[in-house]
Amino acid sequence: MKILILIAISLIISIALLLPACHAPAKTTTSTGPIPVPVIVVSVMGPLPPINPGGPVIEVTLKNVSSENVISLTAGLGITRVGPSGPFIYNFNVSSTAPLQPGKTVSTRQGLIAGGFDSATYYPLSINGTLQGGGIFSYTEQVKITAPAQ
Repeated sequence: MKILILIAISLIISIALLLPACHAPAKTTTSTGPIPVPVIVVSVMGPLPPINPGGPVIEVTLKNVSSENVISLTAGLGITRVGPSGPFIYNFNVSSTAPLQPGKTVSTRQGLIAGGFDSATYYPLSINGTLQGGGIFSYTEQVKITAPAQ
């Protein structure tokens, strides 16, 4: 009985410590490139037209803040959805022949079929890519989805 009480108390303390992190922006970075975060989030915006009853259209815009070209880039938006599990994957149109140059931005849109969001909630956005010099980066940032300007 004492063991169950100790387990219950430790679970309550763990949950109490983790709850503030669920509502505040956080950044986790793992990188093998020359700088820790070569790409930053400019915006995550939606819903955008056309309005789709199956799920909102969300646009992700990223910016290369490194001194190297980015030659591959994806992002995974972790929004709960009905059906398949896992994040919505955004593939950005960058390659070794069409790189994302330093200081430039790139955007892509996707309809989040069977997905929904709350504009007051932070969602994990995992950013993964490769720099022209061979560095690989992968990190997760907490983002809010903002409404487009009128």
